[in-house]
Amino acid sequence: TQINGKVNQQYPSWAATYDKEKVAIFAQAGYSYEEFMDCFIKCCGLKDGMNILDVGSGTGLTAIALAKALSGNCKIAGIEPIEAMATSAKANIKKEQLEDVIVIEKAPAESIPSGDSAYDLVTCTFAIRHMNINKALSEFIRVLKPKGKIVIADIYAPEKWRSALGKVMTPFLRFAFRFSKYKAETKSRVLTINEWRTLLEGLGLTIIEIVQFPGKKEPEWELGRAIMVVGR
Repeated sequence: TQINGKVNQQYPSWAATYDKEKVAIFAQAGYSYEEFMDCFIKCCGLKDGMNILDVGSGTGLTAIALAKALSGNCKIAGIEPIEAMATSAKANIKKEQLEDVIVIEKAPAESIPSGDSAYDLVTCTFAIRHMNINKALSEFIRVLKPKGKIVIADIYAPEKWRSALGKVMTPFLRFAFRFSKYKAETKSRVLTINEWRTLLEGLGLTIIEIVQFPGKKEPEWELGRAIMVVGR
């Protein structure tokens, strides 16, 4: 599976500053990254001894947060397709002395190097929009145990984006990203909450919970953030 070319342009150069910028991006949206991740951790329903897969691990922020929440009483496999991000993740994991708990491997979400029904929990934070979403979700389902959970966090488009005016404005918003450091967003697939529901249920998944963090300045037009919890 080939990585979106824009992702390949953006993320290798972003690896060194990603952790700080992620927090800053949340602050600009009017939310605390720490509060959001606390909510994400709660949605995971963590239990000691879990076998966890973190997809699109980036610099390891989510995997580390999960490991700390379980005081290291778990096994976490992280997959990340961008070499520079995986290298940063390994450095962060070493710094936190969690090398016995978290193992990072360079691999794409659309072809997970794992057997079937291997994980109690599959997580993916702010990465799935850059993937082939349907293929990635099919892989999440394949590697998930029958009673396991998938917890996804990502941005979502307001329903207004699907209105007549929204369909006119969206191409201009994407065009603007071409001239920013966030070039990957020009090719990302940003869904509305209703579109997410349709997609997830269409794959036979049961929606357990969707927690929304809408934009605070212009909620009808501003991108929101959501945590989606589903089961098989």
